[in-house]
Amino acid sequence: MEWVYLAIHYGDNERGHIAYNKETKECQVVLDDAAWKEKVESYLKTEQTVMHATGLNTYDELTVQPLESYEYLKLALTRMWNKNGVQVDWGIPVEVDGQLYFAE
Repeated sequence: MEWVYLAIHYGDNERGHIAYNKETKECQVVLDDAAWKEKVESYLKTEQTVMHATGLNTYDELTVQPLESYEYLKLALTRMWNKNGVQVDWGIPVEVDGQLYFAE
């Protein structure tokens, strides 16, 4: 299976991650607080409409199901902070079983 891991946080320093399998489209949200975890899971299961850059100053409105593909997931995650207060830390690795994984 091909898993990718994305670090997330909310509040001052509440950290967790999202694990996404590119093949099976399975997604796991790892956060200690159940309410915040539910916010992320709900966002990822809901169709999102975003303005997608097609050029330097041009945009198209695009509607995506975030878990349909890794590309759609990344696109939806760039807007998640505005919807539920959870931010993706694109440059921070996620440690799983002693191994560090960076976002692609």
